[in-house]
Amino acid sequence: MPGILNPAGFASGLALLLFSSLPRAEIVIDRTRVVYAAPAREVTVNLKNESSGPRLVQAWIDDGDAQLAPELSDVPFSLSPPIVRMEPGQGKALRLTFNEREGAALPTDRESVFWLNVLGVPPSPEGHANTVQVAFRTRIKLFLRPKALSMSSLEAARALKWRKLAGPEPRLGVSNPSAYYVTLSNVVLTVNGAQSSSDDPPMIAPHSAEVVLLTGADRSRDKPGISFTTIDDNGSTQRHQAEWTSDE
Repeated sequence: MPGILNPAGFASGLALLLFSSLPRAEIVIDRTRVVYAAPAREVTVNLKNESSGPRLVQAWIDDGDAQLAPELSDVPFSLSPPIVRMEPGQGKALRLTFNEREGAALPTDRESVFWLNVLGVPPSPEGHANTVQVAFRTRIKLFLRPKALSMSSLEAARALKWRKLAGPEPRLGVSNPSAYYVTLSNVVLTVNGAQSSSDDPPMIAPHSAEVVLLTGADRSRDKPGISFTTIDDNGSTQRHQAEWTSDE
């Protein structure tokens, strides 16, 4: 399995990698997303080992391929330290640095998205070299924000354009005219006294459009419209109201 460390005493047997939900993570990251706003020299992310034993922690950044081995990842960022041992309850600072020369081909008129990976590998029990070790990996979004961008992420969310699409199933088209990625966490459509919703809507890339599939037809007294929730730079949810145009 790519990316699992194998130093003496750590995961010397078979390692089983689990993508961890944040509440289960043994190595906890102090945020749910990272915004690297140019021209910052570096961004610091704090880690804490909340497991009951030592962990060997590996961190790396990828550009969207979750299965790519860390040593094959080709991104314009460096991490320090990329590998560190953490005792129970110990915290460590992880420094992210953007290399402008390596990232010269990236767009300067819109955000780019990468992913920060943090893997915690437990030690192998003494005398049990062939045991299965469970390694927890947390993966969060890393947004590179060029210095030319001046709109806030909240303004970008409010700029979304919505359209009710024709067809037997409830669907919404959403376009993002801004230079920012907009992360949706919930979308609710109320029309003719009925509500349809999506709890797993897509992230909308800059200057792009997506289709949101809705389910359900619950009765509602809410006035017609769209309510949606986005995740801001701090990882907090923000609620919005919007109107739509229709293909019908």
